[in-house]
Amino acid sequence: MLESILKNENFINLMQENCFHIIQNLIQNNIEFSIVANTQFIDFNPILPPELDVKKNPYALFVLGGYTFSSIELEKEYIQFHAGFGPDDFDSFVKVDLGAITQIQVENSVIFVNFSFYKRKNKQNLQNSKNIFLQNPNNLNLLKK
Repeated sequence: MLESILKNENFINLMQENCFHIIQNLIQNNIEFSIVANTQFIDFNPILPPELDVKKNPYALFVLGGYTFSSIELEKEYIQFHAGFGPDDFDSFVKVDLGAITQIQVENSVIFVNFSFYKRKNKQNLQNSKNIFLQNPNNLNLLKK
């Protein structure tokens, strides 16, 4: 029963929305924080060198303070920030799906926990669904207003 709740798309979306609002509130109040995220849903630009690759681990902790905090861009589905990695501060932009954030911490205290089984939406499937919808001539009337 619990697994069906944690895999439920509505529950996953609810957790993602809560994560967005909590981070938004922290940013608005200028409160630095940390996130723990599933590395499967983290993108780096440029890609980290192999010796710094955090994707070797299932989860990564990011401390969003100082310059990194000021570089945050928050969107409905992801957070993006600039960070330095390793002893030479290798620069990379980090993009984390909000649904993949499992914890938000302020001063080492956990203020948010996400137990949902997040999975990234497949944009190709969404486009295919749209194309199938538009192929039916009866649906074209629904789009005209």
